[in-house]
Amino acid sequence: MNSTSRLQPHPPDGPPPAGGDYVTVDDTGDFGYHRSAHELLAAFEYSGEARSVIDRRGNDYLLVMDPDRRLVLGPALGPVEFHWLGQAWQAAQNLHVERHRLRRFHPGTRDQLLRDLFEILLLEQGADPAAGQWTLEFGGVTTRLHDLREVDRRLSRQIRLEQARVRDPYGRAYRPVLHRRHWYLPAAATLIVYVETPPPGEVPA
Repeated sequence: MNSTSRLQPHPPDGPPPAGGDYVTVDDTGDFGYHRSAHELLAAFEYSGEARSVIDRRGNDYLLVMDPDRRLVLGPALGPVEFHWLGQAWQAAQNLHVERHRLRRFHPGTRDQLLRDLFEILLLEQGADPAAGQWTLEFGGVTTRLHDLREVDRRLSRQIRLEQARVRDPYGRAYRPVLHRRHWYLPAAATLIVYVETPPPGEVPA
């Protein structure tokens, strides 16, 4: 994906990783979420497999080999580049629709993009215990659900999805939309994509 290529920085003598959770961009351009450095390192086999490793403060890292040829997280390379990260995320959403189905408004700042990435990727993996529950409003009935998979199951039995509204544990609202996986497949071969809607009276930027 040429639109998401970037210059590789020279490894600096930067600060070591601070711990916590991470977002990664792999060598195929797809995004992943990892709850810890241990979980991150277990997900990769070689240093070039991760094009970027990002912490919640927006620091960019690479995976490197230590003197014993073990895969480790290298020192911080500096802030991740906002334009590159935004393009890479948009490309991953378009290419891997089945894995990235929460479509929020385009973030206008680097901080908002980082917040969206961590929230969305965490929600795709499952419930965030600290965030709360999902809310599904349909036919005048409000139902609280544990995770996105439960929302999918409830909506898979409905015909008129345009009547439904979904709210994630972070308070962001969406309308469910059927997305055909490929144009040449039958209409039944669809998945549900969740498109963000503005709060009443507001217009998205």
